[in-house]
Amino acid sequence: MTAASLQDVRAAVVRDRVMEGVARLLAAGDDLTFAKVAAEAAVPERTVYRHFPTREALLAGVYAWANQRIGFDGQVPTSSVEATALVRRVFPGFDEIAPVIRELLIAPEARPARLSSAAERRRVALAMVDDEVPDLDQATRRRLAAALQLMTTAGTWQTLRDYWGMDGDEAAETAALAIDLLVRGARARRRRPPIDQP
Repeated sequence: MTAASLQDVRAAVVRDRVMEGVARLLAAGDDLTFAKVAAEAAVPERTVYRHFPTREALLAGVYAWANQRIGFDGQVPTSSVEATALVRRVFPGFDEIAPVIRELLIAPEARPARLSSAAERRRVALAMVDDEVPDLDQATRRRLAAALQLMTTAGTWQTLRDYWGMDGDEAAETAALAIDLLVRGARARRRRPPIDQP
């Protein structure tokens, strides 16, 4: 093993310790400060700053760590079948790290990480609509793509958890149902003539 790879392994171990420390702090309802993260991870505070120089960088690291923990590899769904499979896979995982997901949803510094793939997600969602429900007018196409993409997000899981008391499994089935109904409804709507035409 080379010195560079040893250094990489050490850095990965430290980053993982920091992420676990963040998760424990958030699970305890504690504030997420660099000093507390360092203490919880049992590393010097300067080490946390070396790996994550800003709160934004720290939360970007937490975002990547959380995706890895829930089994999301960054591959966005390209069909309604893949979208339902995704929510059934990741929503239960959100339950396991619920305080971390909540922080990622509400912390302003986490917004850049959440939006980092927004353009790609929009592109794929629009392509999914074009494949599943071709020939929609542009406004309907955009709205359907937005609604389908929304069903696959942590925000949907959190809303179903907060307002309906659903766990990840039930939230996943709710989102899967919504995805199915949205696609079926769009297909049925496309086949009907507009109301204002004879």
